[in-house]
Amino acid sequence: MQQLAHHTWLTVRGPLLALLGLAAAYALSTLLDGFGWQAGLGLVAFLATVLLVGVFGFRMHPEDAVEEAATAIRDTAALAIGVVLLTATFLTALTSGHAPTTT
Repeated sequence: MQQLAHHTWLTVRGPLLALLGLAAAYALSTLLDGFGWQAGLGLVAFLATVLLVGVFGFRMHPEDAVEEAATAIRDTAALAIGVVLLTATFLTALTSGHAPTTT
């Protein structure tokens, strides 16, 4: 049971770091609405949150914290792109009157 909990924790901490970083960036961008450096400060808030929570909260090396957060974001983006492409394929098939084919 302890091994399962440890494996689950290792799987979840990257996405959790990414979500915390995105929440910090969103909160900062909401506070600085209309400020010229909003995107740059959002990136700084994201990286600072990932590093601080990863190093001091999760007891990780800084490069591991950034790498795990980046991997979680990359996986989420790949999944989102896949969903968009699959949806576009089916919508195209529905509107053209032909059934989608697989090759």
